[in-house]
Amino acid sequence: MLGRMVQAMIGVGAQAVAAAVTPFVGDKLQDEASRHGEMLARFQQFGAEFADRQNRTGWDSFIDGLNRLPRPAMALGVIGIFVWASADPAGFAVAAQAWSLIPEEMWIVLGAIIAFFFGDRTLLSARRGKAPTAEHVGAVLAARARLEKLRPDPAADPDRYDREMADRGNPLSDAVIQEWNRRHGTNGAG
Repeated sequence: MLGRMVQAMIGVGAQAVAAAVTPFVGDKLQDEASRHGEMLARFQQFGAEFADRQNRTGWDSFIDGLNRLPRPAMALGVIGIFVWASADPAGFAVAAQAWSLIPEEMWIVLGAIIAFFFGDRTLLSARRGKAPTAEHVGAVLAARARLEKLRPDPAADPDRYDREMADRGNPLSDAVIQEWNRRHGTNGAG
């Protein structure tokens, strides 16, 4: 009897912990099932798109070919710009000056069009991004600690503050800014 009560309490406790943790880490089984469903839908869409259709006309083939052009054309166009810049720097510079005359709104429209063609894949890969693991966070913190040890100690060079404050031609280092904040009783937040 006591064993059943302990098993029931452990089961309820485990369910409560799972219910509390799931909103933060997600339900892996549900996520995998959702991804599987999305992938099947994509394969079905691709299968329907590339399947031989009855009564296909030349117009259908022409439109299908146009629909497949934007991504490779943009990629090859960017590569072509790099080749052009290398082969004819003067001509490229003239064209770049002309591009600078294009209104910003038109660049925004071009960016929206490109985002339309490439954005779906970017969003899908971002959605699949994994949260950092404890090992990854530990490695980042360890690297940060190693870098902090390499940072010069302002106490090791007592004249550094005065030297950097007197030099108006160069930006101040972080250590000098922190020292200024310390001397003036501010924390740099504002």
